[in-house]
Amino acid sequence: MIDDIHRTTGHGIRSICSALGVPRSSYYHAATPTPSQCSDQRIGDQIERIFKHHRRRYGHRRIWHELAG
Repeated sequence: MIDDIHRTTGHGIRSICSALGVPRSSYYHAATPTPSQCSDQRIGDQIERIFKHHRRRYGHRRIWHELAG
């Protein structure tokens, strides 16, 4: 939301956060993905690749075995 306001209006992050009553640190914390979020994204991409490779016929058990193997 803050990024959208920043892009459309050109106002600075500091002034937008101040107007919304949001600490800037919260904005920057939310904008930076955590290592676990990055890991989840990688695993999700692998699951999707396996699922599509097997023509959408693999269920969660087969996908799990392929990830584990």
